[in-house]
Amino acid sequence: MTTRIPVELHRPFDIVSLPDGGRGIEITASQAERDAIARRLGLLGLGDFTVRGRLDPLRRGRSAVFDARMTASVTQECIVSGDPVEAAIDEEIHVRLLTEDEAETRAELDLDVDEEDVEVATAGIVDLGDICVQYLTVALDPYPRAPGAVAPALPEEDDADDNIAPNPFAVLKKLKDKT
Repeated sequence: MTTRIPVELHRPFDIVSLPDGGRGIEITASQAERDAIARRLGLLGLGDFTVRGRLDPLRRGRSAVFDARMTASVTQECIVSGDPVEAAIDEEIHVRLLTEDEAETRAELDLDVDEEDVEVATAGIVDLGDICVQYLTVALDPYPRAPGAVAPALPEEDDADDNIAPNPFAVLKKLKDKT
């Protein structure tokens, strides 16, 4: 039995049968989807989450490119005070999408595509919603801080504390002072 990882924003697209002219893409997360994404990412809230862009074929039936702009309003917890921190996200998304055959061919030819994000479409299907959530994850501030929040001062060094290793430079300074 296979365990399926839950996807909060499921928007599957077939890149194999994508028309020559491509297609416009608009993804707007529902309230239930935003709540699920917020839980997954440890956010206090996700007010909106919209992605607008295009899905265009590169090699007919073998690869495509997804170019879009993602906007979101998020509420994170301040790392110092725990207060809510509001932030607006406005990010570009650029992903090359490859069929499994195309990905295998590129691997065999040792083609390097490090300059861009690449996703493999299983059976020609790619979940653009999950890709968008991944981009949101990367766009979040890893250390959100509320305005005016000040981190507590670190404890002063105490020479009497046996749990702290002595500073080797302090020992050298004492030797130098004796001469």
